Amino acid sequence: MPEQERSLTTKVKRAVSSNPGEHILSVLKAGLATTPFCGGIASLMNDYIPSGKIHRLEQFAERLSEDLNRLKDRVDENIILTDEFAFIFEKCFRGVAENYQSEKLESFRNILVNSAIGTNLSEDEKEFFLNLVTTLSVLHIRVLKFMAHPLQYLEMQGIPADQIRGDFSQFFLIAMPDVDLEVIKSAFGDLHQYGFINTDKTVFSAMTSGQGLGLLGNRVSELGRRFIEFCSRPN
Repeated sequence: MPEQERSLTTKVKRAVSSNPGEHILSVLKAGLATTPFCGGIASLMNDYIPSGKIHRLEQFAERLSEDLNRLKDRVDENIILTDEFAFIFEKCFRGVAENYQSEKLESFRNILVNSAIGTNLSEDEKEFFLNLVTTLSVLHIRVLKFMAHPLQYLEMQGIPADQIRGDFSQFFLIAMPDVDLEVIKSAFGDLHQYGFINTDKTVFSAMTSGQGLGLLGNRVSELGRRFIEFCSRPN
């Protein structure tokens, strides 16, 4: 390990305390102060991120600290000091620097929290899902969350569940009133290609015997549910 990286590791280990929220903030501060950390978060901050993005990163770190304090009994300090967590840490903070949408910021924060408390996902699966959060649009994430947890999604959006009536073409426009139906169908098709849902976009034009939320059924695949769980706030 290069001397500068060993120096950072020493700083991080010295910063470990009984408060995991403060610990993760100390990891962030150490990383931002040391150019080689995880490929150069400090360089990113100094050279590429305007003040607005720095403010977003600071807010993200504060909310992350609150989440970790809430789950402090489940945070594994040994996980936080691994190379795998350092990789996820850097990727998430880069994602926060590059994205402003609340859905993506929430996903990155939840990924870090879930990684800190431990998941049953392999290292390769975590990297795959993390890259997808960066690649997929907010609409993709919204569509998948609506299909996986419709009542929770509707509550978050302030949409009464009894408004979800009719077939896919009708109730998706109620669930996502600011998006054109053809765009929703395109995102739906992408999620099917990724293997996250087991129905293609022809369901929007198919004749159905039922209506409303009952049509969603179990259309989200096991892969899609693992992805959503990794990006969602732990219980």
